[in-house]
Amino acid sequence: MNRSASIATDLVLSPFGASAKELVEAATCADESGFDGVWVLDHFSGKLVGKGWSHEPFTVLGAIANATKKVNVGPLVANMVNRNPVLLASSFSSLQSLASGRAVLGLGTGAPPGSRFALEQEMIGRGLEEEGTKRRERLIETINALRSIWKGEKNFGGNYFSYEGLESVIVPSMPLRIIVGANGRRMIELASNHADGVNIRVGPSIKDLIHLAIELAPSADFEISIHEDFDYSHPFGGDLEKWVQWGVTKRACMVSAPFDIKEISAIGERIVAATS
Repeated sequence: MNRSASIATDLVLSPFGASAKELVEAATCADESGFDGVWVLDHFSGKLVGKGWSHEPFTVLGAIANATKKVNVGPLVANMVNRNPVLLASSFSSLQSLASGRAVLGLGTGAPPGSRFALEQEMIGRGLEEEGTKRRERLIETINALRSIWKGEKNFGGNYFSYEGLESVIVPSMPLRIIVGANGRRMIELASNHADGVNIRVGPSIKDLIHLAIELAPSADFEISIHEDFDYSHPFGGDLEKWVQWGVTKRACMVSAPFDIKEISAIGERIVAATS
């Protein structure tokens, strides 16, 4: 491992079947051992993965923010289908207050119809747009509405959302940084035009998608991260050097309960030693 390599590593905590206490404990471990951030998935039913329950992410993230000092915190990713932008703004502002500016908003289109995670929407009778173009349009409008609220604008009108005379929703002067979850080219294009970064799920086309994200990045501050599973058997929880060479800014590594706190701590400390 090249000690001069620069890449951050976050933990993505799966809420499926974990206790809230376990999630906070894992996040505290990440904070103390040198990880850069902690994310929580946004799902309300454990049935998706054969578990007995899930957890509402902003509630857990609030507890994590209160228990940590250094790590960034946020949902990866908040499902736009289940969250009106005004309520999402209020939730994120509350989290940002607890995190003292460390919160980042991961945001996504939600599951497409017929996919594994669409089961949640079927449970509550909420329709999902078949056409990907419409889902992307709705995500853009959600981002625009959030930006509008952060600017203090009272009125907003769109095809999916509107409000009039809206005031006093967020705590003033709280930062809003948005990372869009992406699986393909069009979502990367959307992120480069409307967000502050993109998180790309690792798959067969990951190298090409990373190169596209680098090509389309609007500025040097645009965050390009990848989403992969945390590998307890690897000294760094997974490969670092490859992602550095490909131009990735950050790894977001997902881990599920039961969490091996001792090993997470050891891996975090090795990552810090290797990248500092």
